[in-house]
Amino acid sequence: MTRTFKHWLLLSLLFLFLAGNSTALGAEGQIYTIKKGDTLWDLSQRFIDDPYYWPNVWAKNPEITNPHLIFPGQKIRILDGRLEILPAYGEAEKDQPVIPAPPENVAAEATGEALILKANGSSHGFILTHQKPLGVLADSVDNRVLLTENDVVYVKMSDLTGVDIGDQYSLYARGDLVEHPRTGEPLGTMMSNLGSLEIMEFHGQTVVAKIDEVFREVSRGAELFPYRPQQQEITLQQGQAGRDGFIVAARDEKSTLSTQDIIFIDIGSRDGLASGNLIYLTRPRQASDEILAQAEGIELPDAVLGAAVTIDVKDSNAAALIIKSATEAHIGDQVSLVSE
Repeated sequence: MTRTFKHWLLLSLLFLFLAGNSTALGAEGQIYTIKKGDTLWDLSQRFIDDPYYWPNVWAKNPEITNPHLIFPGQKIRILDGRLEILPAYGEAEKDQPVIPAPPENVAAEATGEALILKANGSSHGFILTHQKPLGVLADSVDNRVLLTENDVVYVKMSDLTGVDIGDQYSLYARGDLVEHPRTGEPLGTMMSNLGSLEIMEFHGQTVVAKIDEVFREVSRGAELFPYRPQQQEITLQQGQAGRDGFIVAARDEKSTLSTQDIIFIDIGSRDGLASGNLIYLTRPRQASDEILAQAEGIELPDAVLGAAVTIDVKDSNAAALIIKSATEAHIGDQVSLVSE
């Protein structure tokens, strides 16, 4: 056996040994200990280069009932392009749950234990059920049909009691009837936020106002409701147990919904919902015919589509901002309140 052949054989054996160890390490997976400030969004981005993977971490780990109850000190295994949450047994610091971070265009800042979401562009409107307008835009000083910022208008208020110079009101236009996507039941009228105006002076029962911001075309007949600022600070808060619901409408009548879209859901304050609650968007998982044939009666967990935060809660419905999307959502998909 020549020296060259021996040298080649030793290198080959060394290569096989290292490959075997590498395979063993790969099978075991890398273990990462969660640190304070980590989020499922960041961990998915860091280890598998897919920040939208985080809902799958929850869906593929049935022993974890709530992906937000993951704490500093708990461990995650990175294996074959996926993340596996290892159950915590009391050693983890349970002072700060790890929650999905908001996308870059939604600013977030910590204030004690609260997280503030600054959701820009509150021109989302609402579903009108029993609410009455506070007034109506009756005319403009120059008889213009379409109105915009700084135009002076005449307003007829339903009740002048408590109306003062400098007060602001939001302007809305009535849209289509909203019907429940599952039952066909009428839920209310979609109200589109047009902008806002400020009270300038009074002439008897007629009020003079100036339009100060516009989101859409404003015209006579626009209805006045309590003012909603364009930028809101939403404090995330734990929800109370309540019933699940459905997405019943979307801003601008969009059919495909993802991050930063505004959705409307058929649950509200009477169902235990409050502003700042986190909700999951889900859809029943469809098993293939092959799976159904092999496992008759199998019950699969719902597919997680993403997460949203409620930003405007009424009695029987609410508006929510989608902050994470694993896949596109649609009107008729399910929503469930995170209450743990």
